[in-house]
Amino acid sequence: MDKAIIYFSDKSILELAAGDYLIPIANFEYDGEMFASISKSIKLEIHVHNGILPSIMDAFSNCDFFSLNHNNDVVYNINSIVKIELL
Repeated sequence: MDKAIIYFSDKSILELAAGDYLIPIANFEYDGEMFASISKSIKLEIHVHNGILPSIMDAFSNCDFFSLNHNNDVVYNINSIVKIELL
């Protein structure tokens, strides 16, 4: 279970593997205004019982969007995720 496939509502898929980094994009408030901010990268590590799923969920817990370390030209919306399947 060192890989996972994320299925999105538009029928696109994204394959992730242990060692990849997810980069959460979170909202924060400063001086009464809301801004988007790139959060700390989260390395996908293998959990004893649940593969890389806990790392994925850590990345998604406080954001609406994320990108990948090897392709930050694309930003994904976590609200469009339909299913995450471990391989």
